[in-house]
Amino acid sequence: VGANTGRWASQCLKHDASVQMTLVDLPQQLQLAGASMVQQGFAQRVSLHPANMLEPDVRLPRCGDLWWMSQFLDCFSPEQVLHILRAAHAAMPDDARLYILELFWDRQQHAAASYSLNATSLYFTCLANGNSRFYRSDELLRLVREAGFVLLSEEDDVGLGHTLFRLAKAPATVA
Repeated sequence: VGANTGRWASQCLKHDASVQMTLVDLPQQLQLAGASMVQQGFAQRVSLHPANMLEPDVRLPRCGDLWWMSQFLDCFSPEQVLHILRAAHAAMPDDARLYILELFWDRQQHAAASYSLNATSLYFTCLANGNSRFYRSDELLRLVREAGFVLLSEEDDVGLGHTLFRLAKAPATVA
């Protein structure tokens, strides 16, 4: 979800010949990603699913054992993040996993990195699109739980300061 140019998808497809992927993004973004998939010879292993994740009735494909969002949720307000996570939760098979890779200013090893992320957030919030910001990890985890997910694992310092959350649908509770 948030396929962008398809660069990450192509790395997955190169890594394992049995992988099949569904890319979800805005239609104009999927045109670029789709062209890249064709050029690399992956067209038979990729499905494109155009979707505006902010639409109230966004429909996502009801398939996939692994869902991936990388530096995607930081583009949206907390209300929008909750909407996106709920839409993913509704579409995901019960045994699927959601992986979220994000930068969190409160999980950086160095104060300068935390400062830089907060300054970047100010730029996006004030000048770019009015929403983007890097979240505190506990704030995003609160939204994850509110959307119906449980945290299975977390790994800090992936790459250059990213955190990877591995999530599953929370078990249904009987009222």
